[in-house]
Amino acid sequence: MKLSFFPLDDFQTFTEELIDDSGTEDLGSIKFSIHISADLSHTPPPDVQEASMTGSPPLTPPQLKKLVRKPTAYDNIVNRFLGGDQKMDERETPRSTSPFHEKHLTGILSITLVEACNLRPMNKDGSSDPYCKFKLGHQKHKSKVLRRTLDPVWKERFEIRVYSDSSSILEISVYDYEEFGFSDNFIGSAEVDISEFEESKTYKRELDLEKNGGRMICIFNLSRIDESSTDSSCEISPDDLVNIRKTYAMSYNPLNYLTYKWEDVEDVGVLIVKIIKCIDLPEADTLIGSSDPFCFIEVENTRVRTPTLYKTQDPVWNKQFKFHIKDIHSTLNIRVFDEEKNKYNFLGCVKLPILEAHTIHRCLLKDRKLERVGFGEIFLETELIYNPLRAAIKTLLPAEENLLYEEPKFKRNLFMQNFKRVYSLATVVLSLGLWVQRIYNWENKAKSAIALLLYIIIVVSFELYMVPMFAAIVIIYEFLARWVGFKSFETWIMNADLQEQVSKEEEIEDGEDFSLTAKMKMVMGVCQTVQNSLDLVASYCERVKNVFNWTIPFLSFMAASVLISGTIILYFLPLRWLVLAWGINKLTVKLRNPEYEENQELLNFLCRLPSDIELNQMRVITKESSKRSTTQNKAIKSRWHK
Repeated sequence: MKLSFFPLDDFQTFTEELIDDSGTEDLGSIKFSIHISADLSHTPPPDVQEASMTGSPPLTPPQLKKLVRKPTAYDNIVNRFLGGDQKMDERETPRSTSPFHEKHLTGILSITLVEACNLRPMNKDGSSDPYCKFKLGHQKHKSKVLRRTLDPVWKERFEIRVYSDSSSILEISVYDYEEFGFSDNFIGSAEVDISEFEESKTYKRELDLEKNGGRMICIFNLSRIDESSTDSSCEISPDDLVNIRKTYAMSYNPLNYLTYKWEDVEDVGVLIVKIIKCIDLPEADTLIGSSDPFCFIEVENTRVRTPTLYKTQDPVWNKQFKFHIKDIHSTLNIRVFDEEKNKYNFLGCVKLPILEAHTIHRCLLKDRKLERVGFGEIFLETELIYNPLRAAIKTLLPAEENLLYEEPKFKRNLFMQNFKRVYSLATVVLSLGLWVQRIYNWENKAKSAIALLLYIIIVVSFELYMVPMFAAIVIIYEFLARWVGFKSFETWIMNADLQEQVSKEEEIEDGEDFSLTAKMKMVMGVCQTVQNSLDLVASYCERVKNVFNWTIPFLSFMAASVLISGTIILYFLPLRWLVLAWGINKLTVKLRNPEYEENQELLNFLCRLPSDIELNQMRVITKESSKRSTTQNKAIKSRWHK
C-alpha cells in the first residue's frame, strides 16, 4: 500500500498480510492504526498543494519531520506513503529533545557516587569487592568494582533519563563482586524519591544501607527538560530577580550588610547563567557532517545540563539556570558534548571565575585541558547577586571540597610544567638576592646610601603596626602598576641579565622540536636537580637536629655557649639597637674595606656538622658489633616467618 498524501487529525486503520521473503507462503496478517496531527499554520509550497481525503493540505517532508521525530520512523513513513521521492530539508531547525521518547522525557537526573563506609565484609579476609547499581524504571547503571575495601571511594557520575511515566523511586544496591561466574553477594540497598528534587538544586544524601550494610554518600542534581526548555517561559521573571536582589544586595536593604543569621552564612548569593547558543562546533558525526550537542554547566558540586539539539553545529538553547552560591571564589565550568547512544564525544569547554559573571560572554571553546583553543564559540549571559558580608565571612571558612577531584598521576609534561613554575619563583627570589647584593657591594653609591638611610629610619622608628602597613602598600602599588601602568615590583627587582636569560630559554623551548633522546636528557637533568635540592634541604635539617643531640660534642658546646651569651646580651640591650648595629656593619663593610669577602657564619658552622648519611658512613664496625647485628637480623627474620 502506498499513498501520495495522508489525512491529518484522523485515525486510519490498516491491515497488511505478512508473507515470507520468497512471497509464496502466507504468514498471517497485522492490523495497526496511525494518527498524525500537525500545525496547519505552515502552508506547504504551491507545487505540493493537493486535495487530501479530508480536505487538509498534504504533508511535506519538513512538516512530517517535525511530526515524527524518530529518524527511522520518519524514513519509513516517507518511503511508504510519499514514495521516497521528496528530499528532507537540510536547513530544518532541529528539535530540542531526544528523538526517542521525546513526548515523555521530563528531565535528566545526574548522580554523583562519591563513597561508602563501614560496608559489611563478605570475603574471608574481612574485606569486600564492592560495586553499586542504580535503577530507575527500566534504566540501570553500574559502577566500577573496587577490590578489597570496606570504605570504597568511587567518584563516578551517571545520568538517568526521567520520563513522565517512569517511577519516581531510585533504587540503589551495593553488591560484593564474585569471580569465576559465582553470583554476587548482596551487601545492602537504599531508595531515594526523586520527586522531591527541585530543578538546578544540589542534594547531598548520606544513605544508610539496610541490614547494617553500611553508609554511602551520593549527590543528586535534576535538570528539567520539557517543551518549554527552549523558549522564554523558562527564564526567571523580573519580579523574581527583584526579590533575589532584595535578599542579597545592599542597594535595596542596607541592613543585609550588617544583619544575618549564622546558619545562613553558607547562602552567599545566586548565580544566574543563560546559555544562549554555540556556533561553528566541530562535526562529531562525520557521516552526516553534523553533531548532536548539549552542555554541562557545573558550579562547585552542582551540575545541570541543557537539552540535546540534534543534527546541528549551531545550536540555540536560550536556557537559563539558577545556582545557589556558597563561595564566590568558585568557578563556572561549561562543557559541550556530542550525544551518542552509549557515550558522549567532547567538543569543547570554558572555565570562568564567577566573580566576573556580570555580563554577556562570547568565548572560544578550549580543549579538554583548558590550555589551547579548540573549535567553536559559545555565547552566554551571566549575573551574580551576592551579599558581600557573607562572602567575606565564607572566604575565611574552609572551602567546599570538590568531591570528584583526583590526584593527578605522574606525567612528564606535568612534571616539567611544575618544575618551570618553581624555577620561575626561584628566579624572582634569586633576583631579589642579587639586588640586595648590589646594594651591599655599593655598585651604585647613591642607591646604597639611600638604602642605608632607609634601613636606619625603619629600624629606629619600627612599630608592629608597620608590618601590615608595608604589605598593604605593596598590594596598592601593584594595583596601580596594573591599572595605571607603573613598573611592578617583580620587574623592578628582577635583574636584567636574568630576564634576558629566562626569555632566551623560553624562546629555545618554544622554537625547538626536541627528539626523544633530548627529552629524556631534559627529564634526567630536572630529576637530578630535584634530587640534589632535596638532599641539601634534608642535610641541613639533620645538621640542625644534630646540634641539639650532641652528635659532635665540641660543636654542641660551642653552640650552647653562643646561645647563652646571646641571651645575656639580649636581656640587657634592646633588640632594636642590636639589629641597627648589625645592619650598619653589613651595609658599610664593603665601603670600609673593598677587598672584604662575604662570610656566612651560621652556614659555615652548620657545614661542620655531619648529616645522618655521613654519620652512618663514618660509623666504625667491629667484629662484635657485626656478629650482634647478624644475630639480631636472624631473630627478626625468624619472627617474620612465624
